[in-house]
Amino acid sequence: MVDIKAFPYLCFVRFDLTNKEFDRPFNIHFDDHIQELADKPGYSTAWRTREWRGGDYNCNAGVLEQEYQQIYAIRDPALFQSFPQNPPPPVMESEPWRRDLGNWGRVFYRVLSLVEKDPRAGRCWARCESNLKGDTAEAKFVTDSTQHMQRVLQLPGVHRAWQLQHAPHASQIGADPVGRYMTMYEADAPENLFDPSLGEERLPLNAGQQFAGRHFARLLLKAEPQR
Repeated sequence: MVDIKAFPYLCFVRFDLTNKEFDRPFNIHFDDHIQELADKPGYSTAWRTREWRGGDYNCNAGVLEQEYQQIYAIRDPALFQSFPQNPPPPVMESEPWRRDLGNWGRVFYRVLSLVEKDPRAGRCWARCESNLKGDTAEAKFVTDSTQHMQRVLQLPGVHRAWQLQHAPHASQIGADPVGRYMTMYEADAPENLFDPSLGEERLPLNAGQQFAGRHFARLLLKAEPQR
């Protein structure tokens, strides 16, 4: 489990690959890339995910997000200093997938809490976004959300959970997330958290919050520091 005192932020780097002609070299490149970053000072564990869309798992809701996400546990958002070039540089034959990379964004969250039930890895990541509604007290909402995470972890197939708060920073790229708060779960499959027959969460959070989005993704790769 990540030491959230040493690495109190998560960075989400998000983009779409609009044309799948170069999907394989694209994934090979970014599998190597997140390991490279995970091994650098200031970085810890890194993950790659791909949105779970269509089929039997069409239970996402809210604003459509980018297809691929790279998630980094980091010490400080200032580690990220690169920005898109305008106009973009020419695409080289050695990296043809750059031609089809688009809708790039980067956003940071502070980790408020991380709870782990067991050391098992899950292949599904669920992101549940929300905002405070009306005069809901922030401190009470955070406390209620932490208690709710503990209850959700009792469900079969759910292994760990993060409670996150958007952390605005000059290195952010793109708009703010639609939800200021996010609860993120690592599970075996979407149905561990969402009942498709009822179209609702198996254990919803009721803490005066306003729903902002729910997204499921496949875990493609997890990179641990090798230094």
